Amino acid sequence: MRHNSVRSRHLATSTDGGVTFGAATAGAVLNDPLCNADELSYLTPAQRGSNGAPVRTATALYSGNAHASARSDLTVRLSTDDGATWPTRALIRTGTAGYSTMAVLANGQVGVLYEIGDTGGIVFARFTLDWLRAA
Repeated sequence: MRHNSVRSRHLATSTDGGVTFGAATAGAVLNDPLCNADELSYLTPAQRGSNGAPVRTATALYSGNAHASARSDLTVRLSTDDGATWPTRALIRTGTAGYSTMAVLANGQVGVLYEIGDTGGIVFARFTLDWLRAA
């Protein structure tokens, strides 16, 4: 989550399915220019457990700005250890970019929707994990 006084992402953990959350604490070092970003577990719709819910994996994705001081250079990062580290990253957009959100699409690609500049323009892009790993 965004923290309005510290330029790093924070997290809070729930042990009851999201009814309540623990205190927010600083997570792995991810830049935050006080702008919305997104983090998600990579789950394809076909990966389902015996209860019908998507199977959780240790693969996580993060979309946000590359710099802690500016809303620019929208970057996607990949973690294979459930967000403990984020060693892989790729630039989605050079220049001014803001709020972003992601979703895993039915074909396994990742869609990212983000804001550009101060114009209010919204852009949709898609990529594969193979593209991200090769970046």
